[in-house]
Amino acid sequence: MAFCVLTGFISHETATFSRRPTTLENFENDLLLFGDEIAAKTASSNLEPAGMQKAAERFDWHLIYTVAATATPSGPVERDLWALCADRLLHTADQEKHRIDGVLLNLHGAMATVDDYDAEGLLLQQLRACLGPDIPLAVTLDLHANVTDRMVDNGDIFCAYRTYPHVDQIATVMRAAAILERTMRREITPRTRLARRAMVTGLDHGRTTTENPMTQLLAQADALEDQDDSLLTISLCAGFPLTDLEQAGPSVTITTDGDNLSYAAMADHFMDFAWQHRHFDSNTYLSVAACMAVLNQARQDPAAAGSGPIVIADHADNPGAGAYGDSTHLLKGLLDAKIGTAAFGSLYDPAAAAQLIAAGEGAELSLFIGGKTDPRYGPPLFATGRVEHITSGHYLAGGPYAQGTWQNLGPTVVFRIATIDVLITSNCVQVTELETFTHAGIDPRRRDVIVVKSMQHFRAAFEPIARQVLIVDCGALATEDITKLPYKFLRRPIFPLDLE
Repeated sequence: MAFCVLTGFISHETATFSRRPTTLENFENDLLLFGDEIAAKTASSNLEPAGMQKAAERFDWHLIYTVAATATPSGPVERDLWALCADRLLHTADQEKHRIDGVLLNLHGAMATVDDYDAEGLLLQQLRACLGPDIPLAVTLDLHANVTDRMVDNGDIFCAYRTYPHVDQIATVMRAAAILERTMRREITPRTRLARRAMVTGLDHGRTTTENPMTQLLAQADALEDQDDSLLTISLCAGFPLTDLEQAGPSVTITTDGDNLSYAAMADHFMDFAWQHRHFDSNTYLSVAACMAVLNQARQDPAAAGSGPIVIADHADNPGAGAYGDSTHLLKGLLDAKIGTAAFGSLYDPAAAAQLIAAGEGAELSLFIGGKTDPRYGPPLFATGRVEHITSGHYLAGGPYAQGTWQNLGPTVVFRIATIDVLITSNCVQVTELETFTHAGIDPRRRDVIVVKSMQHFRAAFEPIARQVLIVDCGALATEDITKLPYKFLRRPIFPLDLE
C-alpha cells in the first residue's frame, strides 16, 4: 500500500534587524504556489518540491501538496502572509489527518514573523498538536538554520543541506525521505538530539568550498553514518546571526533509531570542535580602499589580460542575508578609482529604475541612485550616465545554485556611468547567476571587473569564470562586525559579542 505524505515548502531567512518588512508581494515576486500547481511549476527546478516529486516516484508515495513559498531575505514576515501559508498547511493537515502516514516539510530554519521569531518552531508545534504524537514528522532545513528546542521537540527527523553554496536541495530531500519511508514501514523509530554552544557565529559560516571546520565535521558525519546503522543522519547548521532569537547560532542535530543517550556525547564532540575553531574564517575581508588598491595593482599586470574578470562580492550588502542591496560605498569607490570595464549587479532602487525607464534607452541624465533604505549604509549617489538597456528583469536561472527557477528583478535598467554598467533593479535579489547579467546584454566574461551583491552563493556560477575573487565588507547591514547589531533576545554572554 502506498503511503500518503503531507508536504509543504515554506522558506525565508529573516533578518529581524531589517527595517524592510517581508510582504505578500515579496513572495509573489519569487515563489508562492498552492496545492496541485506546485508539482507542475517546480518540476524542473533545484527546489525542494522537485525533490519531493522524485521521492514520491522512488517510494511510491501519494503526496498531499499544500504550499510552496519562498522570498529573498528581509525583515519579519507580516501576519497576513504567514497566516496564508501556515493556515493552508495546518488546515489541510486537519482535513486529511485520517489518511496521512507521514509528513515531510521543507523549511529554512531561520524564519521569523512579526509575532514569533521562532516561526518554524511554532508551526511544528501546531502541526504536532493537530496530528498527534504517532505520525512521523520529517523536516529538511537550510544549512543556516537556527535550530531551536521547540523545533526538535515537535519533529522526529531533521536533515540540513551539506553544501554552501546550496546546490544539494534535492539530495537533502531524498535523504530525509529515505528515513521517513523506513519510519512509516515501522522499521525504525527516529529520535533527534540537539546541541549548541554559547556562540552565534562559527563553522566558517557554513562554507563548503574550502577546507575548514565545517567540511571537517561533515566528513566525520559521513564516516560515522557509514559505521553505525542506528545513526540515521547528522546535520550541521551554521546558524543565522541576523535573526535576533535566543537560540540563534551553530548547532548539530543527530537523528538516531531510538533514544540512545550515548549519542549525546557525539553531539557534544561536534559542538566542542565548533567552539574550539570558532575564530576560523576562510575569507579575507577588504575595505573599499583596500579593494581599490588590489584592482590598481592588477591593472599593472599584463599577464592578466584576457584571463577572466576579477569578481568582487559586496559581502555586507547581500540581499541573500537580508541586507538592503542599495549600499553605494563600493560603487563610489569603483567610480573614484576609474577602473576598466565593469558590471555592477545590482543596485536596488525602484524609483531610479522607473525614472530611467521613463527616459528611455539612449537617454543621458543625472540622478540620485541607491542608498534610500538606510543611508547609514551608503547614502544616495549622484551620478550621470546613459540608459543602455531596459529589461523586464525576468529570466530563467542556469545554476548551479538556482537552476531551473525564474528570477525576478522587476523592471531593470542597465545604466552606464563612465565605464561601469550598473544594473538598477525594482526588486531586491541576491546575484547568484550569470543570467542576471546576460539577460540584460552583459557578458560577464568580457569585463575586467564584475561586482555581485552576494556573500557565497555567487561562487557556484562566478568562480569558474573568475581570474580572482575579492570579498569586500563595506559595513552594510550584513557586515561581519555584528557588534553593531542591537540584539535584545539573543542569549548572553555569547561569542563573539561577549566571549572570546
